[in-house]
Amino acid sequence: MIEYKGLNALDDGWVIAETEFDARFLGKFETIFCQGNGYLGLRAATEESYPGEKRNLFVAGAFNRFANQEVTELPNAADMVQLEIRLNGKPFHLEKGKIHSYRRELDLRQGELRRDILWEDEHGDQFKMTFRRFVSLQDRHLMGMRVQITPLSKAAVISICSGINGQMTNSGAQHFIEGERRVFDKELLQLTATTTESNIEFVHTCAHQMYEGGVRLTTAPAPSMDRRRVSLTYKLKAEVGKCITLDKVASVHTSHDKEWRDRGAAHQALQDTAREYLSKKAEKGFDVLVNENEQAWKGIWAKANIEIKSNDVFDQLAIRFAQYHLLLMTPAHDSRFSVGAKGLTGEGYKGHVFWDTEIFILPYFLYMEPQTARKLVKYRYHTLNGARKNARDKGYRGAMYPWESAATGEEETPEWGPVDVVTGTPTYIWTGKIEQHITADVAYGVWHYYQATGDQEYMDRCGYEIIFETATFWASRLEWSDKEQKYHICDVIGPDEYKEHVSNNAFTNYMAYWNMTKAIECTRKLMQVQNDIYLTLESQLDLSGRLKEWEDKSKLIYLPQPDVHSLIIPQDDTYLKRQVIDLERYRNQEQVASILADYSMTQLSEIQVSKQADILVLFYLLEDWFSKETKAANWHYYEPKTLHDSSLSLSTHSMLASDVNELELAYDMFAKAARVDLGTNMHSSDEGIHSASIGGIWKAAIMGFGGVRSWEGSLRLNPKLPEAWQRLSFPLAWQGERLQVTVTRGKLEVERLTSGLAELTLLIHGQEYVLKDRIVTDLKEAERSE
Repeated sequence: MIEYKGLNALDDGWVIAETEFDARFLGKFETIFCQGNGYLGLRAATEESYPGEKRNLFVAGAFNRFANQEVTELPNAADMVQLEIRLNGKPFHLEKGKIHSYRRELDLRQGELRRDILWEDEHGDQFKMTFRRFVSLQDRHLMGMRVQITPLSKAAVISICSGINGQMTNSGAQHFIEGERRVFDKELLQLTATTTESNIEFVHTCAHQMYEGGVRLTTAPAPSMDRRRVSLTYKLKAEVGKCITLDKVASVHTSHDKEWRDRGAAHQALQDTAREYLSKKAEKGFDVLVNENEQAWKGIWAKANIEIKSNDVFDQLAIRFAQYHLLLMTPAHDSRFSVGAKGLTGEGYKGHVFWDTEIFILPYFLYMEPQTARKLVKYRYHTLNGARKNARDKGYRGAMYPWESAATGEEETPEWGPVDVVTGTPTYIWTGKIEQHITADVAYGVWHYYQATGDQEYMDRCGYEIIFETATFWASRLEWSDKEQKYHICDVIGPDEYKEHVSNNAFTNYMAYWNMTKAIECTRKLMQVQNDIYLTLESQLDLSGRLKEWEDKSKLIYLPQPDVHSLIIPQDDTYLKRQVIDLERYRNQEQVASILADYSMTQLSEIQVSKQADILVLFYLLEDWFSKETKAANWHYYEPKTLHDSSLSLSTHSMLASDVNELELAYDMFAKAARVDLGTNMHSSDEGIHSASIGGIWKAAIMGFGGVRSWEGSLRLNPKLPEAWQRLSFPLAWQGERLQVTVTRGKLEVERLTSGLAELTLLIHGQEYVLKDRIVTDLKEAERSE
C-alpha cells in the first residue's frame, strides 16, 4: 500500500509511493504527498473526485472569519486540480472497471507528484494514464499539471473538463464572496473571489494546452460557467496507441501579497497582472517550468542535504521527508506569517500558530537557514500588539501571547471541542484561556535565535521589546502565597494537556522565571551602554521601574526542586499524589488518544497519566540548570506514564534519552516519531501533517544523535550515534558561518565551509576547540574526558 523506495536504487531515500488505490485512505496520501512552497499549499487530492476527499489549496497568512462566533482560519481557495475525465462517454473512476497497475509517488528531489495507471473500463477497453503535478519552488504563485491518456485496445472518445472551482468550503464554511469569471483567448480562465471578513481578494488563473501525439491542437474547447465556477471541455477521438496530453498551469495571487498590500483598491490591476504573469509562464511550456522547479530544488538539496547511513534505509527517507515538509510549511517570503500546526496541508487547527513553531520548528531554520528563522521570530513582533491586548483583556500587563495565533496575535483558540464521554456534551477547550507557557516559549525563541545568529539588529528593533513585555506579563501573572512566602502560578495547563487547572506546573514556573531573569540581564546590559535603543525602550516601557519589579519577584518565584532521594521533580502541585493505573493498553494503542473513549478530561486530571512530554521539554530548553542524574530519574519516571498522544512528545523523549545515554531507547523513539505521518497507520494524517513532529524528526536526529546544542552563545557538539547508524553528516549554520559536521562511530569531523576571518570556538563533549578550517576529533577519547 505504502512503499518507501523508488523503482530503481537511485531513488531510494527520495521516493514515497502508493502502490495500490484504496479510497478509504485518501486522507493519508493527500497529506503526505502535499506540495507547496511556503506561499501555496496544495493537498494531494486525485484529479478525479471521490467521496471523503479533502480538496485543499491554501495561501499562507490569508486568514478569514466565517462568522462572529467562530475563530479565524485559512480559507480553502478555489480548486484548479480536479478534472472530469470521460472515456467513451463514461466517467473515469478507479472504483469502477479494473486496475491492472497503479503507482503514485512523490519524489522529494524535486517535489513532483506522479501517478501511473493501467486501467480497464467496464467494457474491457484499456487505457494507459499518467498524471504529473508540481507546485513551483522557483515561483511561489505557480503550479502545473499534465495528464496523458493513451487508448490501448481501440480508438476512444476522450473528454476532459478542466477549470476553476470556487465552490470549495472549509468543512461547510464558505469564506468567499463570488467575484468575476472570465474566459480569455479560448484557453485561459480567471476567477476572482474576496474573503467575507478580511476582504482579501484571491485571483485564480489557469491556462491550458492540448496535444495529440505531441502536436498542439487548435480546436477550441467548449467553455462553461456556473455559480463560482468556470471551465473548459476538450473532446476528441484518439486512435489506438496515440497519446492525448493536457497541460495546465495555474496561479494564485492575492491582494494580501506583500507587493499588493499597500495598493488599496487595485482590483483590476491585480487581475491584469495575474493574467499577464500566467500567460508568460504558459508560453514557456510545461517541460520548461518543470525543469525550473527541479533546478530550484537541486539548489535546496545541495545546501541542506543530510546523510544518514543506517541499517534501516527508512531513516534516510524520514529526515528528507521532514526537510521537504519543513520547506513546504514555512512562509519564508513574508515575516507577517508563520507556521501552522498542520502547515498548509489540511484544515486541522485552522492554520493557527502554536508553541510548535518556537520549540519544534524554529531550531531547524536557526541551524539550517537563519534568514528564514528571522522571519519566524519577526512574526511574533508583528503580533506583539495583539499579545498586549490579550494581556489587557485578562487583567494583566505586558504581552500575553495567544495559545493559537493567526494574523493579529489575538487569541484564536475555539471554545468547544470533541464530545465529553461522561456528559455527552462538547468539551470546553481551556488551552486558550490557561495554557500560558506559550508566552515564555516565544521569548525563548527570540533569545535562541539571537544566540545562534548574533543578529543584534533584530534584538534592537524587535527582540528586546518582546522579552521585556513577556517578562512584564509574568510579573503581573504571579500570585503571592502568604503561607509559603513565595510567588505561585496557579490554574494553568502545562505542556501536558491531560492536566488542566493545575498550580505550579514546573515547566511554566521555570520558564516564567527564565523569562524574567533574561529581561533583567538584557536591561542591565542596555543600561550599561546607554545607547539610543535603551533610551527609546526606557521612554516607552519604563525599564528602570520594571527592572525593580522583575528583580524583586523573580527571587521569590516557587521553583519545584528534585526530591532529595528520588530526584523526581513534581510536574505540578498534585501530579505525584494522583492515582497510578495500568496504562499498558493505551500505550500500545493503534489510534492516539484512545484513553479519551474511557475517561473525560476531568477524570484524567485524577490519574498519573500524561499526554506528552512536560518536564522533559524543560530539560531540553534549560539543559544546564539540571544534572544528568536528575534528567535520567525524571525520564524513567514520567515516560512510562506518558501516552505520547501528542505528536510533539516522541522527539523530545528521544532527545532526552540521548542526553542520558539511553541510545537504544532514543532510537526507538526516533523511529516512532519518524512514522507519525510517514508510517503505515493509514489514518494518522487525515487532517494534515503534524508540523511539530516533522520538526522533531530533525531535532531528534541532529540535536539528539548529532548532539548539536547552543547555550548562551556557545555551540556544543556532543554526538552519540545509535547502534543502527554508522554515519551522520549534516550542514550547520552558526553565527554567520556555514559548517559541515560528520559523525561516525569513532570520529567527529567539523569542516568550515565559509571563509570567515574570526576563529570559532566549539565545545565537544565539554572540551573547548578552536575551529579555523577543520577539526577531527576522536569521539571515544572525548567522551572519556568529559
